[in-house]
Amino acid sequence: MAKRVILFSLNLILLVIIFPLSTNAATFNVVRYGAKPNGRTDSTKSFLRAWSLACNSKKSATMWIPRGTYLVKTVVFNGPCRSKRVTVQIDGTIQAPPRNYWVIGNSRNWILFHGINGLTINGGKGGGILNARGYHFWDCRRSGRSCPQGATTLSLDNVKNGFVNGIVSVDSQWSHMSINGCTNMRVRRVVLIAPAQSPNTDGIDIQSSTGVTIVDSSIGTGDDCIAIGPGTKNLLIQGVNCGPGHGISIGSLARSPYEAGVEGIVVKDVTFTGSDNGLRIKTWPRPSNGFVKNVLYQNIRMNYVRNPIIIDQIYCPGTKGCSNKNSGIKISGVTYLNVYGTSATPIAVNLHCSASNPCNGIKLYNVDLTYSERPASSFCFSAAGTSMGQVLPGNYTQYKTKMDRLIILYSLTLIILLFIITFLPSTNAATYNVAAFGAKPDGTDSTKPFLQAWTLACSSEKPATMWIPRGTYLLKKIAFSGPCRSKRVTVQVDGKIQAPTDFWFVGNSGSWILFQGIDGLTINGGILDARGSHLWNCRRYGANCPQGATSLSLSSVKNGIVNGLISVDSQRGHMSINGCNNLRVRRVTLIAPDQSPNTDGIDIQASTAVTIVDSSIRTGDDCIAIGPGTKNLMVQRVGCGPGHGISIGSLARSPNEAGVEGITVKDVTFTGSDNGLRIKTWPKPSSSFVKNVLYQNIIMNNVRNPIIIDQIYCPGTNGCSNQNSGVKISGVTYQNVHGTSATPIAVRFHCSATTPCSGIKLSNVKLTYSKQPAKSFCSSATGTSQGQVAPQSCFY
Repeated sequence: MAKRVILFSLNLILLVIIFPLSTNAATFNVVRYGAKPNGRTDSTKSFLRAWSLACNSKKSATMWIPRGTYLVKTVVFNGPCRSKRVTVQIDGTIQAPPRNYWVIGNSRNWILFHGINGLTINGGKGGGILNARGYHFWDCRRSGRSCPQGATTLSLDNVKNGFVNGIVSVDSQWSHMSINGCTNMRVRRVVLIAPAQSPNTDGIDIQSSTGVTIVDSSIGTGDDCIAIGPGTKNLLIQGVNCGPGHGISIGSLARSPYEAGVEGIVVKDVTFTGSDNGLRIKTWPRPSNGFVKNVLYQNIRMNYVRNPIIIDQIYCPGTKGCSNKNSGIKISGVTYLNVYGTSATPIAVNLHCSASNPCNGIKLYNVDLTYSERPASSFCFSAAGTSMGQVLPGNYTQYKTKMDRLIILYSLTLIILLFIITFLPSTNAATYNVAAFGAKPDGTDSTKPFLQAWTLACSSEKPATMWIPRGTYLLKKIAFSGPCRSKRVTVQVDGKIQAPTDFWFVGNSGSWILFQGIDGLTINGGILDARGSHLWNCRRYGANCPQGATSLSLSSVKNGIVNGLISVDSQRGHMSINGCNNLRVRRVTLIAPDQSPNTDGIDIQASTAVTIVDSSIRTGDDCIAIGPGTKNLMVQRVGCGPGHGISIGSLARSPNEAGVEGITVKDVTFTGSDNGLRIKTWPKPSSSFVKNVLYQNIIMNNVRNPIIIDQIYCPGTNGCSNQNSGVKISGVTYQNVHGTSATPIAVRFHCSATTPCSGIKLSNVKLTYSKQPAKSFCSSATGTSQGQVAPQSCFY
């Protein structure tokens, strides 16, 4: 007994030595210093106290904002820091004070990080949300009353070696994010949202910064998605979805005569949807020694963009202080490579350069832009360059003389007159604006006007568009039904669609917005806000509640596209795909807190040839749930987490379900999710199967169950005890799966004793737990491994 006491005491002393309890701990929880997660108590001082300790730590440190809602006034987190790496982990929501926008409105910056080398700001576990509550401030500005300047939500000033990941910013007063005087800064998987009519709500403003990277993000605002200002060098923007907003802009430049230039800009793999501009360079017509050079725009998709390609060197809002002047900004070496899609105006390429400093070295390679299903037009002034490959609109010419200008003006007038004559509005027009049928962007019920616009678009003899312009529209339960006479119907959403605040209006309908029986459907852009939080609270407290509705349901849709959609706070699932064929889902962003019940991202069943790419899914349940009858599914370049991972199943709910086959999941990152790659079946009799599944190039970041096959899935243990699953799982390959597990067992194959898993292949798998090799568990599973496999396979 004495030996046991001594051994216990020695172990306790050893733990204290290894993990000392002091104020120098690596993690500093703001709640410990007085922050209250109730959304009402001012937590500013508590945040500053936690920051001070983290910044002054001798080792890498974390300032942790756990789940909950925290009210914070203007706050500045200053460096330099003693710690070489400070992480701000935001698992909750940070809110500005309600209604009184003056509290932060005169500070220019709401949350500012200044003078720090080695900063990470990370959103996770359904949090990472910054809500500036800008709508009252916008109302002030619209009314013409005396208003403050407005604050940028998140400002990074003189930050080096920084990383912003997984942040969601909504309703900024002014800009969402500012990057000023920074070096080596990475911004990844951020979502920035404000209504299209909100004034000056830029997404990201960058200036005087070098080596900035912005990737895999979604930005829909009332101004520039990204504004690239003076002194920006070596910037990469990739995998970004922009719209609504004013596009990605270099400028405006020449505000002052001695601005620094802009150079080394790469914008690639970007989609613009319903934005005012696409790729824009804008300069004031004023003297300047500034310049723009070495710019590459590559692999760009335009969806109904007003000015897809534009250089505007006569930019002068308000016409103050710049009349009859020429811009001194020299623009050269700008390349447009693989730019395609649709323009909302006849002139898709507009290059209006400075008469005294003509643009040169403009290159157009493989540009294909159409307007109303016809080749669009181009306009050029003082611009010279080359074109190669297919270029539509056609090649351009340099114009300088007064006569040239008169010819251009005459030609443009003629084009506009021909356009008016040819496309005179009528009830048979190709575009049906819901506002023309009575929809109000002010929260008034617009269900009937939406249905009227849909009926005409669906019945059109030619391809037609149902257009939801900027603004916020309230919709109750609604079904858009086919078949349609039109071979292609587009639903262009430039505004926000909201459900009623009373969740009973849609809660028992199964689907809030339903499209069914349509061949040739495109849904572009837009925000769907189901306002699910009230229903979640009802369900948490066990009250009498409806089941909840899926935000967007697609039933029996063929040859469909869903592009650029943002869905927030679904009551239940965000999107359902049932009985569909040849459906593409691209650049969608689906968001709900991780504690929200059953908020699947995308549910798929009984569907063939579905593709889901370039999307971000952060929910309270499965990111993607693959149900019975799903065949030939491709999931690629998707960010998942928080949530329950990408799941095949659950299967075997009934004994005669259809099987799942031909599933490919590749180039996917899981962050903080409960599961990664999961196959789950109930332990019940079934004739179903799962076969021919490939998981390839997968990254796991702190995932609880990175690889799991669970054939004893039985939540609640109702009706399935002491049974075996009849679902046959075979031909599942895991190739190039790397990262970290949040639990010791990273690979778990718990297969059916009566129908064992077979043909499981592990190739180049490396998963660690707490910087050590993780473990694996197998039951009734056979397979092979090749290359480096860690944890070591446990096949019998």
